[in-house]
Amino acid sequence: MNSFSIQSWRVRLVVGVMASLVVLPIIVLAEDIEVPEEELARESVLPVFEKRQAVLNRSVVTAKRTELGLGIGMEINEPYYNDLMFSLQGTYNFDEVNALNIQGLFWMDGLSSYGEQLAAGGTDPYFDKFDASKAPHPEWGLFANYQFIAYYGKISVTKRGVMNLNLFGIGGLGYINMGELSTVGLNLGVGQNLFFTRNFGLRFDLRWLIFQGPNATTQSLKPTDSPSASSFDDRIFYNTQLGLTGIFVL
Repeated sequence: MNSFSIQSWRVRLVVGVMASLVVLPIIVLAEDIEVPEEELARESVLPVFEKRQAVLNRSVVTAKRTELGLGIGMEINEPYYNDLMFSLQGTYNFDEVNALNIQGLFWMDGLSSYGEQLAAGGTDPYFDKFDASKAPHPEWGLFANYQFIAYYGKISVTKRGVMNLNLFGIGGLGYINMGELSTVGLNLGVGQNLFFTRNFGLRFDLRWLIFQGPNATTQSLKPTDSPSASSFDDRIFYNTQLGLTGIFVL
């Protein structure tokens, strides 16, 4: 073994001893460190934005705009009177969520097919005729509703066609005219606007009109009777209405 090899071996030995003297105290002094769970990195992290936007690209903007509508509807649980009705309404959108809806309802005159059968006496000659048209019933009403737009989205109806829609709920009070009598009604409902363009669309409503009014069945109401409007006992009505309205956004 030559002198160069001996010196190289000695250098490696000295370096190994010095490294051991440095690392050994670190290993001896090592301690367990506990980190709070909330400070540990997670698998996924969502970015936090100062201004959050639920919809990044809204094709139909309704904030600060007014909707005008003309529509038709029906009462699905009215036994005696004509269940067809017309509506006029206007909605002002304070923003994309909150709006004020003014709605006018106009009931068609006349009786339903069942009401006409009762007025004619039916097929039983001993059956007393019952003419519900002689009792006060809703003729028109005017309502002010708060409208909450809960959802805005888009729906693809064809491969190249996309329609915009929003879902809403309404609630408000109004005046109901019954000829000689009048009352106050509670108007509750849900609905959907379906926009064909940025200015035109259809409005679908499902409403519940709750009010107290004369109960026609508390009188005999024969064709020869002429009862006064105040002679009927009152009851609470829960009328379910369906509406279809064409709307134009100004």
